[in-house]
Amino acid sequence: MSEWLPCYKDAPRELDIIGHLLVGYGELEFEMCNCVVAVTRDLDLAVKSLFQVRGEKRRIDKADSLTKDQYVANGLGTEHCETMSDMHWCRQIRNQYAHCNWYWTRQEGLCFVDLEGKAKIPAKITSVTDNRATLGLDLLKEQDSFFGYVRRCFWHLDWAYRTETGQQTILDHVRPARVARPPLYK
Repeated sequence: MSEWLPCYKDAPRELDIIGHLLVGYGELEFEMCNCVVAVTRDLDLAVKSLFQVRGEKRRIDKADSLTKDQYVANGLGTEHCETMSDMHWCRQIRNQYAHCNWYWTRQEGLCFVDLEGKAKIPAKITSVTDNRATLGLDLLKEQDSFFGYVRRCFWHLDWAYRTETGQQTILDHVRPARVARPPLYK
């Protein structure tokens, strides 16, 4: 139990999943990088292009620009477009949790407040909890499952592209059935 995060004692399962999403997002970036390696056939270029400068949106956009034409040319344009768009959705989920403050009440359960977003509102701030969002365990499980789906989509893209271009592939990754994006919060 965390003494410095008081709501952990009231919502440990929820915060464990949030921690999993925050840490697991890096795994999605790694799988995205593998797709760049498949197209460029250059690990050094892929890693340096994506990770030399910080910024999740920039990484996704760079990966998209390095791979899109080749995926389209090899009949994988739809899968590529959907996966990159879903990656942006995972980024939004991750970022809302990485840049917020948490609290718990018996009436609402686990809640978070985006103080960075609140600071950008021109109106005078009169309550820190205005525009709060609540999170339930079911929604968090759905978001966690969606991250797993996006990871499988990247596995499929990597495998399908390598197969189409005659590169050696290790495993056969069938395209997963489309999964609807979960809401960011309630």
